Amino acid sequence: MKEEFKQFVQSHPELTKFVNNGKMTWQKFYEMYSLYGKNNEVWKDYFNNNEINNKTTISDIVEALKKVDVDTVQKNITTINKALALIGTLLTKDEVQNTYTGTPLYKKFEDWWI
Repeated sequence: MKEEFKQFVQSHPELTKFVNNGKMTWQKFYEMYSLYGKNNEVWKDYFNNNEINNKTTISDIVEALKKVDVDTVQKNITTINKALALIGTLLTKDEVQNTYTGTPLYKKFEDWWI
């Protein structure tokens, strides 16, 4: 019976949240399992609560957006823009430097004065 309960718990890890929150104990879960089995509606309360908690609702998104610090986001965007501009400047300077053509190897210094 204990091994079956262990398998049941492994297949329903959401039960761990109730034990960690102090709402239930493993002993109580085991007693429920031994009395009602694994297919009884008594488990519906524990499984349905978890499904609802895992769904993200619009109100959750709105609450998360309320916690965003707009000033910090703006500063980060400004910093990224400056970094991209600097990289663009460095790439442009590198291209200009690469357009320089040196003296041909077959000419000597004296040939330029003639």
